[in-house]
Amino acid sequence: MAATGITVGGSDREDLFEYATLAESEGVDSVWVGESWGPASVPVMTQLLERTERIDVCSGIFNIYSRTPGLVAMTANTLADIGDGRFRVGIGASGPAVIEDFHGAEFERPLRRTREYIEIIRGYLRGDRVEYEGEFFELSGFQLDTDTYHECPVYVAAMGETNRQLSGEFADGWMPFILPSSGLNDALEAVHRGASRGDRDPESVDVAPWVPTCVSERDPEAARQHARSVVGFYVGAMGDYYANTVTSFGFGEEANAIQAGWSDDGPAGAAAAVTDEMVDEFCAAGTPTQAAASFDRYEAAGADSPVAYLPAQSAPTEMLRETVRWL
Repeated sequence: MAATGITVGGSDREDLFEYATLAESEGVDSVWVGESWGPASVPVMTQLLERTERIDVCSGIFNIYSRTPGLVAMTANTLADIGDGRFRVGIGASGPAVIEDFHGAEFERPLRRTREYIEIIRGYLRGDRVEYEGEFFELSGFQLDTDTYHECPVYVAAMGETNRQLSGEFADGWMPFILPSSGLNDALEAVHRGASRGDRDPESVDVAPWVPTCVSERDPEAARQHARSVVGFYVGAMGDYYANTVTSFGFGEEANAIQAGWSDDGPAGAAAAVTDEMVDEFCAAGTPTQAAASFDRYEAAGADSPVAYLPAQSAPTEMLRETVRWL
């Protein structure tokens, strides 16, 4: 198996355009554009749609607090119109630090809010005149004022069991991140349980894990180190969320060591605590053969559409180009 999509962490806009157009030429299906507290994603995705012809452009992710579901639906429909339908909606809760300290919103009841978001977005994108009474949103009488409606697929970035179940019940796709290939099959049980509860075929939910990916024939150890740095950053620097996640999959001692390494020596200390076993389990890195074997393990565990997370903040441009060509 190979990755079917890419996301590029920490790249500038022109580099992202280069990797996306290269990925399109190599037959990759999707490019996912993130958004945190730096560049806004919508202008970038607009430019990507105008510069490409076939590849899907996807929000990776819109958080569910800083935009209303109506605004997300308008944005999605417009972007899909620009790209002749080549847009997917990726949403997620983000985290309390970003939502409260940057956006100034209250990080409350993310699961319920996610459900209402999906239901409302879906209604608008179908062309419905939406009547909705939820716990967060009460809407009445409006439909999108447009000639064309695009029923864009909705993906949810979700890790917790209840959120995974919600993804299976309501979403078109599930996007886990920093999840080991050995744990994917067990994590999928909640997704399938949710699909069954929603009277849906579990196989209809696209399983799209984001996998830190870096490949080099000439210097595979350097490639593994760049992928290692991604795991180190998220487990070491992003509070307890990812540390608790990797702990739940049997890497508790490693999570503690990574957080201690970050505290003592920043990114270098965290990366040094990421073991070779973790690189094999959480990443697709090293030689092309090693990376392909990692994607095969994800496929065997239930992945449909892995997304290669390219470590643009640390890896040199030529290594990232090589990685995309091998995908």
